[in-house]
Amino acid sequence: MRGVLSFSSGAGASLDRCDQRAAVPWLGGFNLLPYRQRNARLARHRCMRDWAAAACVGAAGVLLVAGWQSFAAARLDARRAAVEQALTPLAVPLAEHAKLSQAEQQQRQAAARAASLARPLVHLRDLLDALSFEPGDRVVLRQFRQREYETELLATSSGHIASAEWLKRLGAVQGVESAEIRDLRRPTAKGGAPTEPAIGGPVEFDARLRWGEPPPQATHGSRAARKGGAR
Repeated sequence: MRGVLSFSSGAGASLDRCDQRAAVPWLGGFNLLPYRQRNARLARHRCMRDWAAAACVGAAGVLLVAGWQSFAAARLDARRAAVEQALTPLAVPLAEHAKLSQAEQQQRQAAARAASLARPLVHLRDLLDALSFEPGDRVVLRQFRQREYETELLATSSGHIASAEWLKRLGAVQGVESAEIRDLRRPTAKGGAPTEPAIGGPVEFDARLRWGEPPPQATHGSRAARKGGAR
């Protein structure tokens, strides 16, 4: 009986210990390195501060650039307004100057065109002056046709030598660049038949005096006119 009771009392004591342990709340494990959490927390705070500082610096830079651009634009506008205000009194003289310059240019163009149109008349005058001093006993001018850059002549002479000398004197007229005989023949009789050839007898010839070369446009225009006339 004693042994049984003593065993029972020992088992009850062990059960009481277990109940006491179960009643005590669990406080967690023991942290052997508490500074790691503190360092991590400090690092997070430091990163947040750096990001905030960078954002502030960026915003300040953007505001500075925007302010400088606004200031530069305002300064340029002020300068433009000042220049426009300074040029306002000169608007009328500038317009008058432009008008006079345009009128002067038109006058120069008109003068150049008039000189170009009058050049054939000048050539004709020089040719008539030269012909007025030519004796009519050896060479007789029958007809001539004046163009802008050439003159066609039809004449009769007492012989080949007289024709050559006469054409040489005309080639010395101012403005003539070349003089040539295009056709040399015996004059026709009254019935329409050519006269009998005789050495040193009268001859009829076509001559041409050139007063310079026409410009390319004039050349193309004359060719087109000739083709149109041929059609």
